[in-house]
Amino acid sequence: KETKEGGKILEGRVLPGIHSTGENSSKSGIIHRDRQVIIEKNVQLEIFDDKMLSVKNRSAYKIIGQVFDTYWIVTFEDKMFLIDQHAAHEKVNYERMMKRYANHEPDAQILSQPILVTLTAAEEALLLEYQEHFNSLGFELEPFGAHTYAIRAVPVDLYGHGEKELFLSIIDDLAEEHVRGDFSLIVEKIASMACKASVKGNTAMNHAEIEALIDELLTLENPYNCPHGRPTIISMSKYELDKKFKRIVS
Repeated sequence: KETKEGGKILEGRVLPGIHSTGENSSKSGIIHRDRQVIIEKNVQLEIFDDKMLSVKNRSAYKIIGQVFDTYWIVTFEDKMFLIDQHAAHEKVNYERMMKRYANHEPDAQILSQPILVTLTAAEEALLLEYQEHFNSLGFELEPFGAHTYAIRAVPVDLYGHGEKELFLSIIDDLAEEHVRGDFSLIVEKIASMACKASVKGNTAMNHAEIEALIDELLTLENPYNCPHGRPTIISMSKYELDKKFKRIVS
């Protein structure tokens, strides 16, 4: 396949959108829940220690391993952190996609076999009206006959994850939002794209992959929640563990 910029390849497979360059930080803080836009408060939750987010202390984090093919245990000083690999990857992908969209710098995957879509006259009018938005997301289209378009490229993080269905769902929603004059659905669709492009739970990951994911997660201003509001990390201190095992009674 041809690509302008793909995901990092580890052990013969591609984990979409994981990079360890630390270049994808973003200040975006928009969460969608039940088609409502919720703005995240960029405040640290009490369960987190400032030093956990310190790049200079990154080498001190000890990755213990993966449990249930979904969560990763990481220790630092007297704390144990559980990272939800899907929520964390979704957050990283979302922030990267938002940055590309806002800066009009899409990262597109060229398709070896174009995807053909046939639209109604009304849908085609919407496509032409919002062509720039589709381009900013990473879709590249060209006319292919009466009301038919060839999708030549898709957002790189979305490659292989239901590109046609997502494209058509954006068109469908645009018709509804056009009447209401509310176009925040683009951000909602970016969250949907991030979810589709992220590694799922019950999926084995190796240490190199989780290390790259943690590195990129730590570049974000607010890494605590995925775009849908679920936590990416929870923590427990050694003191809390000692109390649960009744090593400490007070």
